[in-house]
Amino acid sequence: MKTLFVTAVVAAGLAALPSPARAEDQPRIAVGVADLDLSTPEGRAALDLRLLHAARTACGTPSPADPRGRANLDQCVAEARIAAAAQRDAAVALAARRVARLLASR
Repeated sequence: MKTLFVTAVVAAGLAALPSPARAEDQPRIAVGVADLDLSTPEGRAALDLRLLHAARTACGTPSPADPRGRANLDQCVAEARIAAAAQRDAAVALAARRVARLLASR
């Protein structure tokens, strides 16, 4: 697993849509992990930071004219990070299995 994807479901305005928003209509940001050692705390922290930046990018910037814009942005970022959590956990588990196999082969 060399790439994770962060998909943002923009909370503001979804209630006004006549039909549910489809995942393919939502912003999607690729997050590379091939250069990270996810078996270390430093590698996991770097991944978490990349996921945060990707979520912020996918969610966009609120308009200063929108009084609820910041709250909607914060909610969008939180939901995007939650949505990416399963991919993150899978990548970390894969890294742990690789380290365990390497240590067992010695």
